[in-house]
Amino acid sequence: MKKYCMNCGKELHTAARFCAKCGAAVLDPPPNPVPVAQTKTEVQPQKYTPPLATPEGKSAATLKRNGGRNALCIVLSVLLVLQIVAVALYGWPGFMVGGGVQRPSLQKSDSFTLQEGQTAVSTGRGVTVDFGPYNAMDGEKVSIKELSADSHSIEGGTRTAYDITAGERTEFDGLLTITLPYDESKTDSADEEGSVLAEYYNRETGQWELADYTVDTNHNTLTITTDHLSEYCTVTLRDAGSPYALLSKFSSKRLDDETAIAILREYEQSGQPGDLGDSLLRTFYKQFLPLQYQENLGNVEADLVHELLGWLTDVSQLAAKGVGYKQTASILEKSNYMLLGVSALSLGDTMIDAYKGKESAERVAAEAYKLSFNVGLALLDYKKITTGMVQLSMLGVIALDYSLNKFMVAADQTYKDALFNVVIAYNEEIHPWTEAQWYARIMGLYKNRGDDPKKFNAALRGIMENYSSRYFFDNPEEQLVATNEAGLHAYTTGLLPETEAAKEYCIQQYMARLGEKLQPVLSDVAQKVRHDSLKAYRQNATELRQALNAPLEFEIIEEIPDGEKSQYAGATVVISRPGAPVAGAWTVDLDKDGRASLDATIVGYIQAGLPTQLRLWNKGDNYLKDKPALTQTFNVTEKVTVIPLGKATKRYLLYQDTFESGSYYGGRTISEFYDAHGSMRQGRSLEEFKRDHGYVIEIEGKGADAVLKVTGAPKGKEETPLYALGKDGIIGTLDASGNIFTASYSNGETITIDFDSGTAYLNGPYTMRNFDSHMTPESRGLEKGMRYGVEPYN
Repeated sequence: MKKYCMNCGKELHTAARFCAKCGAAVLDPPPNPVPVAQTKTEVQPQKYTPPLATPEGKSAATLKRNGGRNALCIVLSVLLVLQIVAVALYGWPGFMVGGGVQRPSLQKSDSFTLQEGQTAVSTGRGVTVDFGPYNAMDGEKVSIKELSADSHSIEGGTRTAYDITAGERTEFDGLLTITLPYDESKTDSADEEGSVLAEYYNRETGQWELADYTVDTNHNTLTITTDHLSEYCTVTLRDAGSPYALLSKFSSKRLDDETAIAILREYEQSGQPGDLGDSLLRTFYKQFLPLQYQENLGNVEADLVHELLGWLTDVSQLAAKGVGYKQTASILEKSNYMLLGVSALSLGDTMIDAYKGKESAERVAAEAYKLSFNVGLALLDYKKITTGMVQLSMLGVIALDYSLNKFMVAADQTYKDALFNVVIAYNEEIHPWTEAQWYARIMGLYKNRGDDPKKFNAALRGIMENYSSRYFFDNPEEQLVATNEAGLHAYTTGLLPETEAAKEYCIQQYMARLGEKLQPVLSDVAQKVRHDSLKAYRQNATELRQALNAPLEFEIIEEIPDGEKSQYAGATVVISRPGAPVAGAWTVDLDKDGRASLDATIVGYIQAGLPTQLRLWNKGDNYLKDKPALTQTFNVTEKVTVIPLGKATKRYLLYQDTFESGSYYGGRTISEFYDAHGSMRQGRSLEEFKRDHGYVIEIEGKGADAVLKVTGAPKGKEETPLYALGKDGIIGTLDASGNIFTASYSNGETITIDFDSGTAYLNGPYTMRNFDSHMTPESRGLEKGMRYGVEPYN
């Protein structure tokens, strides 16, 4: 008699002590013997296998990305473990994995011994493991250990892990399901499903990787489908739009049939994505851009995506020549494989529908099978490049050649003579194979011939034909047993007469009957093939995730001549896109030697907007308000980008400081003139008044190689010799103290600048052209020429 849970109404497994759906205890004790769970609770673990974070890597800030949640995405799952950057950062250089690892403690341990015919076990905390019908679990000892929650490895998230073992077995032929509870209070209430993830610990890579799972928000559980045991965990995130959630949950996205087929056609025709594929890849890359660019749907966003693709292409070309960062180069390749992978997964669902007899799905399945087989053979090495193409082809074989409808049609005429009834009795009563035996045989073929769907199909048909014809090759005694089992005694020999035509008829008709009887097995095989397709997709996703999460290092170095001190000690450096706002950019202070380092990742670099500009503010300057003392660009093509700092060019304002020299001895200074003539101010401050009467100058070099450059002139003074020649540089001399600069230029013009006193004098025919014999410079107290003021200019 069936029993149901008193709490949620779900049908209970035989001998169940707890409901597999809600975890509630079964009130009436089951009559049959059940495995006894030995429970123990410990504060400290005796043994612990996997760390809850990858050993090394980088960290990143969490960006709120509500605007990008519904975008069509193709990607991957990126598993990031976050830590605080160990440099004086005002911005975050990227996703940085590793760092502080919290060793969890063992909270609870349950152990079970499976009874004959039992396939599932459940704990009092709502954990259920169902091993399915094909894994022969009678007598196996199963252990479920719950570890303490880890809220340190993932910023804004909590990982709760379970160590699940079944004796020495880790790999299984049939699929099993693991149901884990999660804490709803630790999820994003606005998107609960999107803020719950399932992962498993990969011992070979030492990383947590995304599992194949579904979320049940009604019962706060997630169910994992797998073919191996390991450590599994739930990850709950406060923000479903965080990078961790965003990059992890995209693997559940699917394309519609039309789009998926169109992408395969593009690859079949040219070996690479066409317009549609490129559009989807751009959508994929767009999610990594800074949020302000995602929300800008105009040319800025398109230009930045184009720039990103150009950067990846350039580095890929360098890597092909033996230089350039290979991890960056692999992103393009892995992204293309991901595009194929999501197409395969999307069409896999349609293949399952076709297998179940849905006519519209059959038409799509036929083309998908052809395309996936052609693309796989033409472009990929099935055994090295896992895009899911081979699994899609395998699903095509099952959907097109073994669907239920086809065998039911073929079997319509299977009951019309006595000999066929004898064959049925032999195969189904005397010498039958169980479903588990059939599953093992078919999975054996899949393992050996899974890289060639056509050979798999031929081999499976061969097994079915041999099974269907066994009666005709057995000895007479066994044939007589089958005849009697069929209830036929009309012939004195005890056996029905056999003709070649009758034999052929019976074999073909029984193959049709066998195909119908194998539907449950073939359905499970199809699910296993589809699971392998998802594994192939996730393997490529993991490789892409690793490439995106690969480290990038930036070394900022001031080259200091022997015996000299750092010019930039304590300076503030901002790294960003050229001319981008300083707020939110990567920011770091230089040490006493004028050096600093930034650790980032490739995805962090992309999220920062592909910065290629360094701006530097001297110690004491306000980098949010003042102009930088140094600006230079750099390129990122290797894992480590070294940015040598050039010499900062000091800028000065050389402003006119001599007014009304005809009326006043020595003339008025600019301050005096400003105070005396209110009408001349025109609302300008004194500093603005100076700027409007001044040249912007820079001094480069030392000694006799010093050069004066004039980068700006007052309005109306653009034709003066100082500006006309100074734009290209006026060679002069800067004394050893670096305070006095002198130069001659044009036709007798001279300039002397005393940076220490903040004064300068311009002299020469052009400068003094307004003086004559009646009013000489000497008579006006201007023996050195026209007086100018000098002050630092930002």
